[in-house]
Amino acid sequence: MKKIKYITIAIFSILFLGCSEDLDLYPLTQITEGTFYKNEVELQQAVDDVYRQLGILYNGDQIPARFGEQYSDNTYIELAGGANNYNEQITDFFIQTDNGLINTIWNNSYSTIYICNNILYQIENIEFDVDENKLEKMKGQAIFIRALTYFNMVRAWGDVPYIDKKISPKESYDYLRVDVETVYENIINDLLYCKQVLPEAWSGDDIGRVTQYGASAVLAKIYLTLGENDKSKTELDLIINSALYSLDANGDGNTNTDDFLYLFAADTKNCQSSVLEAQYMAGENAMNSNHQNQYSPFTWAFHLPGQTSTFRGTGIMTPTDDLENEFEENDPRKEVSINPGYIDNETGVFVDYPYTMKFYDPNWEYPGQNFEIIRYADILLMYAEVTNDQTYLNLVRSRVGMPAYGSDGYPSDKYPTLALAIEHERRIELCFEFHRFFDLKRTGRAIEIMASKGYNIDANKLLFPIPLNAIDVNPDLTQNPGYN
Repeated sequence: MKKIKYITIAIFSILFLGCSEDLDLYPLTQITEGTFYKNEVELQQAVDDVYRQLGILYNGDQIPARFGEQYSDNTYIELAGGANNYNEQITDFFIQTDNGLINTIWNNSYSTIYICNNILYQIENIEFDVDENKLEKMKGQAIFIRALTYFNMVRAWGDVPYIDKKISPKESYDYLRVDVETVYENIINDLLYCKQVLPEAWSGDDIGRVTQYGASAVLAKIYLTLGENDKSKTELDLIINSALYSLDANGDGNTNTDDFLYLFAADTKNCQSSVLEAQYMAGENAMNSNHQNQYSPFTWAFHLPGQTSTFRGTGIMTPTDDLENEFEENDPRKEVSINPGYIDNETGVFVDYPYTMKFYDPNWEYPGQNFEIIRYADILLMYAEVTNDQTYLNLVRSRVGMPAYGSDGYPSDKYPTLALAIEHERRIELCFEFHRFFDLKRTGRAIEIMASKGYNIDANKLLFPIPLNAIDVNPDLTQNPGYN
């Protein structure tokens, strides 16, 4: 696996933190922007830091998690602590513009964009020799993560300020929201560039960095979101025909349920069933993941399997009964997707409090399980969607021994069309992996599905509000419809 070492440079998001532009004094005893970027090693360390940003973006409390999962019908709040109702606002569709969680994910997103833009600026202005091919790869990595950040932002907020260069705090006030079409055009162009400069695969200690097929995977999802199925198919073809990816996650030559379970083992890193991953490291003072914490029950009595120490999670991502009931009988994916509860250590009584085992890590204090952003199963299900070919849907189902769509054993009474079968399969296969609400919105089914289950949703709530704090800082920013 790739063990990327991260550094943190004293750089902050220019949209939210002010500073003087006149003073140019750098403390020589500390790492700062003024004393760094003096050689290739330091430049590479800065590029490596974009992977820390990717890890932040795909942790269990940022845009993909909040919008893709917490906003969906997969999760609800059984019990959670806190002095505010910010999480409840998201789960129950009554978000206020001063919601602190929405403000945090907005700030984190622009912090990531600033860091990527700053690295690109440094690459363009280095005063030492570096191989041009290596520089292009460095640029490609930063541009990729910037593009992926914008892709999540534009889906969650719609029009957003688009910044693709290093700017000053004063200049930031001139960057207002641009239309969705322009944002998509820019990120598509960026990813097409990434396809040209990133390698097909990395080797040795570099395994885990983004690749040209990772760029194709994000492009395929973008084109699918835009309804451009032919372009999506082209990108998916590249991935499928590369022969680099397979449903045989553990590489034992067999494709079966063990491969699904292998994906969620704590020490599985960058296997051939994963196209794009966020990298985490176990251990104290490392880049830990927080998915397990976000998805665990909020109670002092809770403990993870095989553990006796209590471990109280946030409780904000409890699996819904509706999701649990959507699993077909004897689907082996349910066992790792939803654990029905736990035994109270003191009373010995079973507590009916479901949670997911997809993020189980026995090193629960400092977990390092990677997060699969785009899996090969996702690629196959997207391919079934753009080609209207059930073959690729059935590949995913046969891997876990489930009846093929179109066979007598398939629940065609519930999912009579291929489109509904794919929607069902994506929900089951990818639950808790930040896809569900993005999928429902993309297919135009979000309002119908969520309203039918009692959620108070309308067209305005298909977007998050622009944080009030961002508008207070720059009153020229506009608000999304339906929010005051």
